[in-house]
Amino acid sequence: MDVSLTPELEQFVQTEIGSGHYRDPSHLVRVALTRLKVDQPRLPKLPATLEELERQLVERIENLERGEGIDGETSRHNMMQWIEAMTAAHG
Repeated sequence: MDVSLTPELEQFVQTEIGSGHYRDPSHLVRVALTRLKVDQPRLPKLPATLEELERQLVERIENLERGEGIDGETSRHNMMQWIEAMTAAHG
């Protein structure tokens, strides 16, 4: 398989390999694709139409009004834990 990268991405790959986190470009790509494969099912599906977007927004607003949301501090805490786990997994 042959992959073309922009100069910026090529520099990023070289920097990451130089950091010692990855053995070579193939290793970095395998790790990145594995991460994408794991995360993809958790990514929200984008609405196909404006009507679907509006329906989803109304539904989420109603959820928040019922107290079913997550407060900002909890959300921030969850994000920081995720970042720390990702850093540990690749560091």
